[in-house]
Amino acid sequence: MKRARATGGEWIHRQMCDGALIVSGSGEFETLSSGLIGGGLGRKRYLLNLQVPHGYASDDPILDMEQRVHDLGLPVEGTTAMMTAAEVGEVVEGDRSGEQFQLRVYVTAGVGNAARAGRKRRTYPGYVAGTINIIAAIDGRLTHAALVNCLITITEAKAAALQDLGVLDAEGQVATGTTTDTVIVAATQHPEYSGVHQYAGVATELGNALADAVYQSLTASLAHLKKRTESYEC
Repeated sequence: MKRARATGGEWIHRQMCDGALIVSGSGEFETLSSGLIGGGLGRKRYLLNLQVPHGYASDDPILDMEQRVHDLGLPVEGTTAMMTAAEVGEVVEGDRSGEQFQLRVYVTAGVGNAARAGRKRRTYPGYVAGTINIIAAIDGRLTHAALVNCLITITEAKAAALQDLGVLDAEGQVATGTTTDTVIVAATQHPEYSGVHQYAGVATELGNALADAVYQSLTASLAHLKKRTESYEC
């Protein structure tokens, strides 16, 4: 049975504040995140994508991010956050829904440090600002395994979009991402949903919808970036 839940976005809220994209719901999400703060598996109220300057470098990026969260008036312990030098204000959103879920993705992207996974390159021990950042918020119930599956599906959709757009790395190879991508997956785990998603691969309704939302949103984001870059060159 599908839960009687408004589909107009009332379950999810987003705002822009002082160079930060803030996503929240009516309560905590269960999150799986590669964000620098609030990373891993946890329960978080706020999902953040923080703007940093191009060429950002810091001896303590975690402290920088915690200070930003504090300045926004949010609790650090209740937040998972990532950073990017891409334009946060140009975030692209995508909505999808199904029998036992609603979802929304938020994508910011730049490909100045595009890379192909599996190729040897110079590596660095530190953390630098993420370039393709994706937040996927899901109103539904997911197992922990399905949350991990969402990360796989998002990554596959990202790589497919870059391949279809012909995005190349510095060596002319088709990119699978950038060197500093970050993903946050967040589920409401709302008990009114009768079904629990055990999987989130592309063969499932949830996984297929998630992949489509990420693919289309990333494609739109990079199209806008290309148009803006070309206008600067004129």
